[in-house]
Amino acid sequence: MKYTEFKVGEKEFKLRLGACEIINLEKKLGKNPLDILMNVEKGELPKIGDTLTIIHAAMQKFHHNITIETVYQLYDEYVDEGKSYIDLIPIILEVFKVSGFFRKAQEMGK
Repeated sequence: MKYTEFKVGEKEFKLRLGACEIINLEKKLGKNPLDILMNVEKGELPKIGDTLTIIHAAMQKFHHNITIETVYQLYDEYVDEGKSYIDLIPIILEVFKVSGFFRKAQEMGK
């Protein structure tokens, strides 16, 4: 099964959105998650809350016990390591790729 990894300190998390996680994410965001990605391509950054909600949803397939509050704590640790919010954007992109939002040709810009 495909997934991407999110590493904070010595902790590694597998990220992928399955159908159930995508539907739950749509409900939480109030829109299609791809809308957020399309706005990134226009130069608009998603809200931090939306980004962390996507990460939380992507964790649920492999890490069922992770709460959104834990994701907030992980984000604080991530920033304490010297990383930034902007560093999360490529991770979100990878989540969408491994979750079947793009075909191979679309990934490569063809």
